Amino acid sequence: MLADLGPASEMPAPGRLPSIAGLVLLLDLRRVRDWAESAPEERPLLFRPTSMEAIRTRHEAVLEVPQLAQSLAMFERLRNRPSECTAKELADASAAVADWAVEHDYTETAIEWAEVAATLLPNNAKLANSAGRLTREANDFFRAELWFRRGIGLARKQDDVVEQFWGHAGYGKVCKEVGRTKDARRHLNRAARFARKEGPPSLAAVLEHELCAFLMVRGRIAEATRRAKRALNLYPITAPTLPAFGADVALLLVLAGRYNVAARVARAALRNLGQASVRAAITALASRAFAGAGEPEEAAVHRTRSLKLLSKHPQLAVLTHWHLAEGLRLMKRWDAALAEAQNALKMAEAKNDRELVRLNRLLLRAIDERRGAEPRGLNAADRAFVRELLEKLSRWAVATPRRRRDAGPWGLDRAA
Repeated sequence: MLADLGPASEMPAPGRLPSIAGLVLLLDLRRVRDWAESAPEERPLLFRPTSMEAIRTRHEAVLEVPQLAQSLAMFERLRNRPSECTAKELADASAAVADWAVEHDYTETAIEWAEVAATLLPNNAKLANSAGRLTREANDFFRAELWFRRGIGLARKQDDVVEQFWGHAGYGKVCKEVGRTKDARRHLNRAARFARKEGPPSLAAVLEHELCAFLMVRGRIAEATRRAKRALNLYPITAPTLPAFGADVALLLVLAGRYNVAARVARAALRNLGQASVRAAITALASRAFAGAGEPEEAAVHRTRSLKLLSKHPQLAVLTHWHLAEGLRLMKRWDAALAEAQNALKMAEAKNDRELVRLNRLLLRAIDERRGAEPRGLNAADRAFVRELLEKLSRWAVATPRRRRDAGPWGLDRAA
């Protein structure tokens, strides 16, 4: 949580707090932990009644973050009447702080409060899974694995299908990140089965999509294609992730050597992708597809567009440069491809992006061996799949203004 208050070198002089709410929450976090770790009879001895100065400081904190007024009031009650507080009340207040921190990108604060909430209610699978998600997103995969294993175990004992889904989905993503292919497939498969049997089809589609994306970059093209077809059957045209699915299918088609149709799918996905950094990467993918299809002029046009977007929106620079380097390889521009791939590898290593480090090393090996690729055609079943995908992507743009996010425990607004 201290990390969210800024480095010490950026801290103001003593007496001038960088964030009153942040420092109040830091003290409250310590008190909640002390309460959770102590016996009931010890709790009245742990805290002193709130002083007038502390009351004024808390009032200023509420003015800074009025969204946390209820949580801050609960933590003040903890200090004054600790014996009257319950673990459920404190966990609810802590989870509210974690949600607020996530919304405002205070990553370390979100993790600390999510973990304390899960500690207060050690039999709550949802809180354990939430702590797992936040630690995974912070790349703390060891802690994430512990939380997801707890969440799955609790949900199984309680026969909670929803939390078994979220636990397996989150744990599967952890396994993906650390390169445990077999475990990732097993947990994501289990999550997909729970979603297909008990949840909304759109969630099952997301998991099948996740498996497709995971498998295709490991060369399992046939299985990835089956997963993509299953995901497309489950995806409604209002799904927020449908354009991203289209982009992933375009990559799947490129990896399978279906360059012509991959270019069509990439351009269809681009029409519905608004985030500039994502557009840079998918425009680079389109350039790669055109290069494989033997259309160097279109490849060059899309490469220029991609680099222009990338100059202003570099968030996905490594992925974008990987696609561009692969495009140069497909055009047998070996020296340019080598320089691009080496640059992409250097950036991937700097970001500790294991997947793109692996993919760029494979690319460098292919360049060294002067391996190009021959385009392949589609069979009838694959042509029907692509037609359906393009039709859904064209209708998605019309349906977008009316789409709703699912509510409740299966809701798409809850991340795994």
